[in-house]
Amino acid sequence: MGRLPFDGVPDSREIGSADGERIRLALAGVQAAQDELEQSVAQALLNGASVRAVAELGLSPNTVQKYGRAHGWPTDLNRARFDESKWDRDERVMRDESSG
Repeated sequence: MGRLPFDGVPDSREIGSADGERIRLALAGVQAAQDELEQSVAQALLNGASVRAVAELGLSPNTVQKYGRAHGWPTDLNRARFDESKWDRDERVMRDESSG
C-alpha cells in the first residue's frame, strides 16, 4: 500500500502580524497568571494553610502540593507541625493564644 495522499489537508498559511502579536500577548498573560497562581498557593501553604483548604478553592490536592514543593514548602517548621500530635497542636495553639 504506500502512503495516502493528503487531499483534504489545507495548505499551510502564515499568520497575520496582528493575530500573532495578540496570541503572543495572551500567552504572556497566561504565563504571568500561572506564575501568580503558583506563588499564591505556595505562600498560603508557607503561611500555614492546609493542602485541603487551598484545594477547596478549585485545585486538586496534588496540584497544590506540586506548586508548594516547587516554591519551598514544606519548611522545617511546616514539617514539624505536620508531624505533631493533636494534643501537641492543641497545647501549642493554646500557648500561642495566651501569649498573643
